[in-house]
Amino acid sequence: MWQIGYDVTQLVSRHRGTLPVVLTCPHDGAESPPKVPERAGQGLPASCDFSIIRDLHTRAITAGVAQRLLNSCGEAPYVVIADFRRKYIDANREDANTLPNCAYEVPAAKQFYDEYHQTLREFVDEIRAESGGLGLLLDIHGTAGIENDPADVYLGTADGETVTRLLNVDKHAMSRRRSLPGFLEAAGYVVALDTPELRGGYTVRTFGSSHDNGLDAIQIEIASTLRDDPDKRAALVDHLAFAIRNLVDRYASSATLASFQRADLRDGGVVQNAIAHLQQRAATNDSRLRLGGRVDSRGRLEIRHDPKSPRRAGVLILCDESGKDYYLWVGEQGALRIAASDPGSNSGAGDVVGAQA
Repeated sequence: MWQIGYDVTQLVSRHRGTLPVVLTCPHDGAESPPKVPERAGQGLPASCDFSIIRDLHTRAITAGVAQRLLNSCGEAPYVVIADFRRKYIDANREDANTLPNCAYEVPAAKQFYDEYHQTLREFVDEIRAESGGLGLLLDIHGTAGIENDPADVYLGTADGETVTRLLNVDKHAMSRRRSLPGFLEAAGYVVALDTPELRGGYTVRTFGSSHDNGLDAIQIEIASTLRDDPDKRAALVDHLAFAIRNLVDRYASSATLASFQRADLRDGGVVQNAIAHLQQRAATNDSRLRLGGRVDSRGRLEIRHDPKSPRRAGVLILCDESGKDYYLWVGEQGALRIAASDPGSNSGAGDVVGAQA
């Protein structure tokens, strides 16, 4: 089986994948950047949430999930991992114009911080360009847990802000059984969503889908009880990879279809004639799939939706070789009917050509 390889520049490991998913790991680096002293955290605002604690084993989890996705899907996600220690540079904090700032305290650190975020921006832009603006960013962290809230995994979306696009498509996308929390809970984990202490940090807020150039982004905080136990860690890798794979399948189909206003299929001739259309028609509240774009084309399929009462019949429209339309539908009594004109809301029109035995 092919093993994912990582390129390293300026103490940032990265892999350019093909899945519309990017995994990030900012806080499990072990390297010391040259000419960069340890951060002291002096003079910083409380909003910086200053910490130099390393999120142990999150690198192994990130790389493990990426490899499992490759093994199961045949495609790897994009991956960005900070190799530098958090006590020198915090990649999940904002780089302000003045020093010291929340991310680093000396000018020599900027090149490493910038490498991390420029790589991430490049990958996010590439996913968006190749996937019609859709994709997932999962920022993987570790936590010691929260008193009186002993979850195994904490998910942060800034109360839905970082998954704006996903929630616009499906307002229950973070609560369904087939959601990231749902899959993890089904695997036996206690999951907390957007607790006040862990609502998502700088990375997901910067690259999340509340921005036009972002992806739907979720911060994943993993309790030390899972990270520190090799068997529990390995199981979590499998469960996360399974959840992400299913999310990609569900997300790509539901979000793409929901965002369609019109899609055209075209032939390969010199003149690019449309041979099929998928179109939402606001005037009639129809969602129409039409095969055979020209009136003289054989075979046209229209799928209609009309919530008015009485409902219009859902019709299959067939064209003969001269281009004449024939409307085929199932009436209120379950009989298959055909007519040479649109039945509209009269499902009893036309001639019966078949009935359920």
